Amino acid sequence: MNVATPLPAALLARAALCWRRARDQRAPVQQRLYALLAPLGYEMMAPVIDSMMTLGEACLGRPLCRGCPFGSERDEALLCALFADPARLDRLPQCRACPDRRSRERRELFAGALSSARVMAALA
Repeated sequence: MNVATPLPAALLARAALCWRRARDQRAPVQQRLYALLAPLGYEMMAPVIDSMMTLGEACLGRPLCRGCPFGSERDEALLCALFADPARLDRLPQCRACPDRRSRERRELFAGALSSARVMAALA
């Protein structure tokens, strides 16, 4: 299914950084995301982005938006690329060769979260 995603990449990147700051400060993540997204008409994306980021960290096995091991590409760009095309997840080195069942399950959950986020963004 090819779903158009009207959520601008720059806004997704800002939301990812907002999520990281809130998590690091132990602040209410969804409230912070809501404050960022609501004025732009994307308020329903706050819990969606929270879930997507949480599952992304579980899948990749590291904190997101604290520096990226994929060369010069930052996590915000990685998330925007995955959001635009969730199939890219299978091409990431640590996601392609998931050695155990739990890793594969986390990858599948993250892929589902990315797809759901695309659908929700199209509805926003």
